[in-house]
Amino acid sequence: MLAGLVLAGALLWVGGHQAGGGLAGAGPVCGEQEGARSAYWRFARWWRSVAGLALQGGQAVAASGGDVLIVIDIDRRQLTVYRDGVPVKTFPVAAGRPGEPSPVGEWRVTDIAHWPGGPFGARWFGLSAPWGSYGIHGTNNPGSIGTYASLGCIRMFNEDVMTLDDLVQVGTPVKITGTTEVYYRLPAYRRGDVGQDVVLLQLALRATGFDPGVADGVYGGVTEKAVAEAEWWFGLHPDGTADMALQRLVGFRP
Repeated sequence: MLAGLVLAGALLWVGGHQAGGGLAGAGPVCGEQEGARSAYWRFARWWRSVAGLALQGGQAVAASGGDVLIVIDIDRRQLTVYRDGVPVKTFPVAAGRPGEPSPVGEWRVTDIAHWPGGPFGARWFGLSAPWGSYGIHGTNNPGSIGTYASLGCIRMFNEDVMTLDDLVQVGTPVKITGTTEVYYRLPAYRRGDVGQDVVLLQLALRATGFDPGVADGVYGGVTEKAVAEAEWWFGLHPDGTADMALQRLVGFRP
């Protein structure tokens, strides 16, 4: 199985490099990329996460010193590191500029890279948001910290992002909260849909008492089940499709 994953990874590396997807080659790319909603992009990011788990023996590596969680408040432009539920460090950050919002949701660190400088600074921590290439990274523009300036990534001072090396590993959860830009609602959502709007639908379901699983922007089986339960509760046909009636009932649509 591992050999198969390595071979698949090599093929995806070539495809990702040729497509300019930021998966390999020239280094990370911040923000939603052309083709980011394509099946290829979603599969490539899914493979990278699965391969990482396989190489680690089938489970995400927990950060040393107990359970670590990163919470980023994009309204306050702050990143807080929690260990065993207790905040241990808080740092100022820059978030996505207007038109290039940071991805609100519940993610995992998928890859870590050390850089000698440039726009990504000294460190890169890739995130599992499925509709683009987003990460937490350093910067060569320290004056931007505390503002909305990036293409959706979370920027930190280089000295701050380097401290995450001792706290964060592949698999560390990252929760991004705050105001985001979603100017559209689909008439209906169903299994396979991906996007920031799907995250907000998942959060609306959770707030109404129906568990969609992780708010990861992917309308998968757990979200489908939560929608069916909500439909049954509200007297709708429980087909697992979040139509406009269901969206209104859970507060996703005004």
